[in-house]
Amino acid sequence: MYNVLLVDDEPMIREGLRTLIDWGELGYQVADTAGNGREALEKQERLNPDLMIVDIRMPGMDGLTLIGHLREKNEHLHILILSGYADFDYAKKAIQYQIDGYLLKPVDEDELTGYLDRLKKVLDAEAAANRRHSAMSEWNRERLIQTCLEGAYPEDAADSLEEAARESGLVWPSYELLLVRLHAEQDLDSGVFAYMKRRFVTSFEEAGRGVVFYAEPYIGLLLREPLQSEYQSARVYRDIANIAAERELRFTVVSGGAEERLTDLVRAHATAVRLMNLRFFYEEGRIIGEQTEPIDHKLADEADEHDPFDPDSIAEKLYLTLDIGNMEAAKQLAAVAGEAMLRANFSEQEIKTGMVQLITGAIGKLTLHRQELQERRHELSGGIIGLYKPHTYQSLIESVQALLVRAMEGLDAGGTDRQIMKMIDLIQRNYQQPLKLEMLADVLGYNSAYLGKLFKTTTGEYFNSYLDKVRIEKAKSFLDQGMKVYQVAEKVGYTNVDYFHSKFRKYVGESPSAYKKK
Repeated sequence: MYNVLLVDDEPMIREGLRTLIDWGELGYQVADTAGNGREALEKQERLNPDLMIVDIRMPGMDGLTLIGHLREKNEHLHILILSGYADFDYAKKAIQYQIDGYLLKPVDEDELTGYLDRLKKVLDAEAAANRRHSAMSEWNRERLIQTCLEGAYPEDAADSLEEAARESGLVWPSYELLLVRLHAEQDLDSGVFAYMKRRFVTSFEEAGRGVVFYAEPYIGLLLREPLQSEYQSARVYRDIANIAAERELRFTVVSGGAEERLTDLVRAHATAVRLMNLRFFYEEGRIIGEQTEPIDHKLADEADEHDPFDPDSIAEKLYLTLDIGNMEAAKQLAAVAGEAMLRANFSEQEIKTGMVQLITGAIGKLTLHRQELQERRHELSGGIIGLYKPHTYQSLIESVQALLVRAMEGLDAGGTDRQIMKMIDLIQRNYQQPLKLEMLADVLGYNSAYLGKLFKTTTGEYFNSYLDKVRIEKAKSFLDQGMKVYQVAEKVGYTNVDYFHSKFRKYVGESPSAYKKK
């Protein structure tokens, strides 16, 4: 629809023109009316109509004076003049202002419709030309920016680039380059990418904040003003987040820093790409810049305060945590494992592989005696493979924790008595493992002394005594099957044969060899 502003000092004529024809059917809409020349100037400035129909005779500022002012501001504005028979000669003077036509009062419907039909064809042609010009200007501007980012020009072409920058409206006091990477569960559809770029144009380019351009596989933002404060950075990040939220996309945004010349953007681009390639190691929720500290650097300072990364110990704890059903402890262990790998200076791929191995081992071991998990093996396997997809450490940990929660669905943790019974069941099935009360207390979220008292109250035995008795009973069974003493010792969890001998004699009253001879 093309917007029309009606200007006449007589209210009846203004209202008559508004209702005389079906403007919408002709491709127009009456945006507003004005009762005098000064009001018309103010509304033209605000509404920017495509067509104005102006009365030639008005008190104060007459039609010709108004048209003169309008032409000073906009030489392309289309204008139709309203005049009475007595004013016709006077109206001819308006020819110097490139008037599109004259309408005599009272206005004839067919005459007005004829003018509007012809003008619509002109307006359509102008709109098409403007779109072509805009598209060509945008294409030329993007080519210029990409040329500067890549540094793909001879040294003697700097002056030509500066001239092209002036023609493209890109001569600014400074430039700050941002690259935005959009992340989706599947490959990002080209239509979604184009939509997101248009939204960036609306938020940044049309608001006069900078220029938006393609920088595959990123969307580039060239800001007019450098981000000199946390407030400025947070505002830009929030605006990008709001756009990404429309399509439920995660994203990473990096800054290559500020430069004073367009031709120096090659340096900013190199910095931005380097930071983008390291995005896995940065916290989400902010623009990543040269001064942003990576997560692994923060944790490296704490390395001396923590035990070295022990994947076997963490894997065993995670398995026990899952088996007992302590969801919060399992999620915490995932975070602990990730931080341990960061402190050990693991690469992104090494961390993802480490997490996959950890979760595969724990869930695989749990699946051996959990029928309900065996039925969901395919579903959980897909989730494990998906752990290679997250683009940041934070999203990886969230994905691991979500997968653990899914694995534990339907595995009831129960109350205190239920927890002790789970411990007993766990001992019966894992007696050969290096089980410690402290480890179980850790995965259950209890103080070890308190858990030991609960266990003694429920079973009548201390934890270590109970574990020893289970192991010895299992050892007797293996000896009855004809296994050698050293084999039995290892099979029931004793790495030292002499220690096994002493425990066996304590609870059976004779040595394993003597028992075997019976």
